[in-house]
Amino acid sequence: MSGSLENIFPIHKNMLSQEEKESLLHQRGVVFWLTGLSGAGKSSIAVAAARMLHEQGLLTKLLDGDNVRRRINANLGFTLADRQENIRRVAEIARLFRETGVVTLCAFISPTHKMRALAREII
Repeated sequence: MSGSLENIFPIHKNMLSQEEKESLLHQRGVVFWLTGLSGAGKSSIAVAAARMLHEQGLLTKLLDGDNVRRRINANLGFTLADRQENIRRVAEIARLFRETGVVTLCAFISPTHKMRALAREII
């Protein structure tokens, strides 16, 4: 078995583009990443922003430390490596929502410059 991850039946060129999805939703897919200390109000701001955007007719998704760590990242702890992996996974999820035309609000501590740079690169 080779180390290639290439799909033998590539479908990417046949998939709907981000632009086609955004056209259907009449909105642009974007990601807002809120950072700050624990208890600083990141999630509260994100909830208020999501409600405001919803009231304006925009489809949103809110990802925050609590809802993500209870589910997809339940296997991660709080070591530096686990925190980095937490941010990497969230950024990948946010990218998928963005590519679908959804306004995505991410509220995560993101304590290091390296973590924030990784998220920016992925998204």
